Amino acid sequence: MSCANYNILIKEPNTMTISPNDSFQFNSMFTDKRRRIKIPLPPVMDARKEVIGDVNKDRRYAIDAAIVQIMKTQKVLGHQQLVTECVEQLRHMFKPDIKAIKNGIEDLITRDYLKREEENKNIFRYVA
Repeated sequence: MSCANYNILIKEPNTMTISPNDSFQFNSMFTDKRRRIKIPLPPVMDARKEVIGDVNKDRRYAIDAAIVQIMKTQKVLGHQQLVTECVEQLRHMFKPDIKAIKNGIEDLITRDYLKREEENKNIFRYVA
């Protein structure tokens, strides 16, 4: 860029070849009314998607941990009480989605941490 037609970068020493010891600086005095130069930005979307995925994964773990902790102390609890206590416990970290809590409960049932009562399917029992 410093050796091209536009002096966007200033190179020290001012030679035509580039060596590892050369230093470059942005030319803040650069102006050209006839041309518009676009400098591409580095891709940020991939990193953003990765961060969002990591945050969602951490939230799922936090929801599972809260459900297990609540059920360990209560042993038997209804669905609505469990969801309410889970929201209350997690509200200082993030606002948990009710659907995510329900998915967490179902996941813990499949992993044998919780089981549904036979008589009333809205009541969960902690499996020690």
